[in-house]
Amino acid sequence: MNSRYGSDPLAGDWRAPRGGRSVPTEAEPGLVVEEATTGWCGAIVAVEKAGGMYVVHLEDRRGAVRAFPLGPGFLLEGRPVLLTPPKAADRAALAARQAAAARTASG
Repeated sequence: MNSRYGSDPLAGDWRAPRGGRSVPTEAEPGLVVEEATTGWCGAIVAVEKAGGMYVVHLEDRRGAVRAFPLGPGFLLEGRPVLLTPPKAADRAALAARQAAAARTASG
């Protein structure tokens, strides 16, 4: 027999956010994310530890770079993610790539 009023509205997980729960994602260079509060969208160019916390640098399509604290508050393809620092082996490779890509005074 069908219920006259439909399904129970309290049966689901009412505490879950509408966009879904944040999924831990490693902050890899080149990954394009959006900072949720400001709407800044860009590719990850660097991850560093500054002042006792991790900071991720995002470069937008115009080449402007901004830094944000690593952690929750980012969107990847419209879904919330929790950015985590890269692993130790990845950090060494990232540092080597950043040193190789650094610009010098001669160009």
